[in-house]
Amino acid sequence: MTASPIVSLETLRAVAHEVLQLTAADTASITIHHRAVGMARVAMGRVRMQDNGDQMYLGLMTQFGQRAQVVLTLNQIDRRSLRQAVAYLDRAARELPGDPTSVATPIPARTYLPNSSWSDHTAAAFADARHSAVRALVAPVLDAGLTASAFVGVYAHAMLYADKQGIFADGQETDSEIVATGWSPDGKGAGWAGQASRDWATLDPARVAARTIELTQRSANPVAFEPGRRTVILDRPAVAQIVRTMGPSFSAQQTLSGQTALYNPFTRRPRLGERIMDPRITMSSDPNDPDGGYLPFNWMGFPLIPMTWVERGVHTNLAFDADFAAQMGYTPANDWPESLRLRAAPSATLTTVEEMIANCAEGIYVNRLAYVGGAGGNEPDGMLKGITTGGCFLVKNGTIVKAIQNLRFLDSPWLFFNRLEAIGASKRTSLGYAPWAGSWPIAPVIVPPLMVRDFNFTALADSV
Repeated sequence: MTASPIVSLETLRAVAHEVLQLTAADTASITIHHRAVGMARVAMGRVRMQDNGDQMYLGLMTQFGQRAQVVLTLNQIDRRSLRQAVAYLDRAARELPGDPTSVATPIPARTYLPNSSWSDHTAAAFADARHSAVRALVAPVLDAGLTASAFVGVYAHAMLYADKQGIFADGQETDSEIVATGWSPDGKGAGWAGQASRDWATLDPARVAARTIELTQRSANPVAFEPGRRTVILDRPAVAQIVRTMGPSFSAQQTLSGQTALYNPFTRRPRLGERIMDPRITMSSDPNDPDGGYLPFNWMGFPLIPMTWVERGVHTNLAFDADFAAQMGYTPANDWPESLRLRAAPSATLTTVEEMIANCAEGIYVNRLAYVGGAGGNEPDGMLKGITTGGCFLVKNGTIVKAIQNLRFLDSPWLFFNRLEAIGASKRTSLGYAPWAGSWPIAPVIVPPLMVRDFNFTALADSV
């Protein structure tokens, strides 16, 4: 049996039990994270970077009566380090002044959903499987006479929260991703494909390589095409890059302070109850999402529950983190989406990418978008900018007729999600190793392909 890349939950439970037994404080809590990441990046057909590391984090808090809390963080779980940390915390907590008028608030019982976002296959892939995947991604692309790049990543995470008031939660999760990029011999055409899953066994490097080769070969000899407002067919990798930016907009604190597109400047209220998207669109987060599930509690031990953010185009919920919820008198309901599923409402007709192309008189097919981010300045409309990449083609009379040069865009999903022509079935989609999007892994997104009218392309892009 392959050893797990992270410590077991039994070990974390023993650590938590020992710490809470050692401290003499009236109130105490412990949060533990252990993360392990294995990554390999290939450029120009050669491995350029490998990362095999783990990170341990312990956050300890103690408090005596009405005195102030003391917090200490460390990255060791051996008995000697734990005893020294608790002794220091208790000594410091006894010496701090407090507020004699404060009243302790009883903590209600917390119920956590079951969770199944751990895969033994992914944990085992930290050994040899991920290295085999690199070869399986790169070799076919090179054999096709193309230049190849690739990314392979595996991730494992364990988290625990416990306190003296009897609150306890723990769990484990995994994630994995494979990506391949190809370039034509003249360096003018490129193709991109990828897959992502909590379960490594569901990934298929051969299929990813084949899709990369297909897109790269079709992208040869791209021609310039006039930018402007065009009908666009956004395949899942393109939609995923848009949707991954939308999660923070559901933050109650940011929205109520007027910093997101979900704040109505005319009513000076959030847009709750307003239709903000095409009625065929629903957006949600769920710890037990079969494709993008996540641990059902946060670092403070608050339960994370299923949330529907947009239902049939209507804005239905905001995310209150623990501190802001306390200020506003709400029960915490997710800090912000840990993953996002954008799906068609049950009454919507699902359309495949092939059908979208067949029904398009003139438009642009976009395989993927890159460098997607805020347009700068005041962004209450959620305006985004970025470029097409990995396959961009002109569609005429229901057929892809030629490859075109990449284009820059400037548009807002809060606007163009109201200009929907067609929507497809939702699937977990690879985001790739994207430094502009933050560290890897990025929270899962499950999205459909979309056909949108009047998408705003602003200029040609020099990138390939």
